[in-house]
Amino acid sequence: MTGRTQSYVKRAVRRKRSTLVRLRSFWIVGVFITGLAVWGGISFATAPAFRLKKVDVTGLARVPRDEVERRAGIDRGQNVWLLDARAIAARVEAIPFVRSASVRRLPPATVVIEVTEREPDACVSDGSGRLQVIDRDLRVLENGCDPAQFVTFRLQTPLARAPGAFLDDPELTKLEADAHALGAQPERFSAFGDDAYGQLVATRRDGVEIYFGDDVDLGRKENLIGPILAALGPRASRVRALDVRAPATPVVEYRPPPAPHPHALDRL
Repeated sequence: MTGRTQSYVKRAVRRKRSTLVRLRSFWIVGVFITGLAVWGGISFATAPAFRLKKVDVTGLARVPRDEVERRAGIDRGQNVWLLDARAIAARVEAIPFVRSASVRRLPPATVVIEVTEREPDACVSDGSGRLQVIDRDLRVLENGCDPAQFVTFRLQTPLARAPGAFLDDPELTKLEADAHALGAQPERFSAFGDDAYGQLVATRRDGVEIYFGDDVDLGRKENLIGPILAALGPRASRVRALDVRAPATPVVEYRPPPAPHPHALDRL
């Protein structure tokens, strides 16, 4: 030893307790809270006060209320706050005449289904002769259609689409666009179709066929119809067709005169 006193001091090293160790002491509290949450969830889900008691449906004019309730498929014994509102709305929107549906809950146990219906716009007659009602979105609303109430789009090919389907047929899309470009109303036009060359032919309510040709200047061509028929005077009642494909030189086609009655010939 050199006289110097050497001392060695052991110092305890304090280590920081891990999060797991610190949380371990609270496990009883955690279990209690978890159990309480589970019990609360079960109690809420099975509470008689929240079991469905009433379904209100608004916005109906054409769709029967019982069809909406049937398509909604709501379990009457289920907690209204646990219902899948989006799934219910989607099932209701599958009804052909329904444009949109929304579902609201009213405390404590009422469900309100708000419906917006689609408006019929036209008839479609396909190549098989089937008549169906469609709306502006070209959705089939129902089978059968009254041509006296709507403009009819006459197609050359069969479609065979069930109510609720959307028609993506190019011929129908073109005819529908042409009709709306002309501002076609059921009281003025009865039908629209294409000839063998794919050019537009419209039929008026008085039976006169209008050969429009291509889609160029439809408005200008339509503006010729009234003045031409007015200029014909009494002869307008015999017009079978009016060709305005060349607006500068429109052509009028007349019905043949009726054949004389045989007895009328005897009296001559």
